Amino acid sequence: VDEDFLMGFMAEIEADPTRSMRKMTKVFEVSEWTIRKAMSKLGLRQLLSNSAKNSRVDRGKKLLSWLKKKPSSTVLVFSDKKNWTVDQSRNARNDRFLAYAHPASSMMLGVVASDGKRMPPFWFPQGLRVGAKEYLAVIKNVVKPWLDATYPKGNYCYQQDGAPGHKAKKTQKWCKDNLMNFWPAHFWPPSSPDVAPLDYGIWGFVESKACATPHPSVDALKASVEKEWADMSEHYVRKVCRAFRPRLEAMVSAEGSHFEN
Repeated sequence: VDEDFLMGFMAEIEADPTRSMRKMTKVFEVSEWTIRKAMSKLGLRQLLSNSAKNSRVDRGKKLLSWLKKKPSSTVLVFSDKKNWTVDQSRNARNDRFLAYAHPASSMMLGVVASDGKRMPPFWFPQGLRVGAKEYLAVIKNVVKPWLDATYPKGNYCYQQDGAPGHKAKKTQKWCKDNLMNFWPAHFWPPSSPDVAPLDYGIWGFVESKACATPHPSVDALKASVEKEWADMSEHYVRKVCRAFRPRLEAMVSAEGSHFEN
């Protein structure tokens, strides 16, 4: 995130302050983590509506209640998708700002657990539009076999965020029928990367190491990400996941607004 990018980012915000982070990732064709990093450098935060704040409080309380009642042996398994991009080249998009121009990229599903384990990265085919059908196929054929092999006693609870493909009725039904435990769509708070372990502690950590030097291709990028993912210690993953509950508590205490962390 350099000065040129920040200038373009500010121009877009000034043009439409209500635009979501997800839409901004499409405008600049970068990851949501990069957008959050730019916002942090500029001292900005995602705009939260009153409805979103209320939902964050309600669902945060629901999750905290669940955590208090869960058996101590239950492992929390967190998941998230991230679009990794090869080091982008910039060009003049228009006379207002510079933007990154169509970099090669690949979407990855990451899964980490509160006991420090993590599933090997899964890469979606390049250019694939990941909807409910595509996502569910990965849950069936990749995630569930890993969960079964890693937790043969079924002592896990699977988390996924509120992406449309995750909330789809067929996805929710399959998870209910086939996973030992999972948080249904109405559990996870909206607009809440600040309480999602991969968002607040994993993606940035891996990216800072895997993308410290330029990559000549998507394959080289994937190899670098996979190496840093494998090298990430179980101790670090456990530490990140331990922050989940305190962050939920902070979110509720802040009445759904952003909180200091």
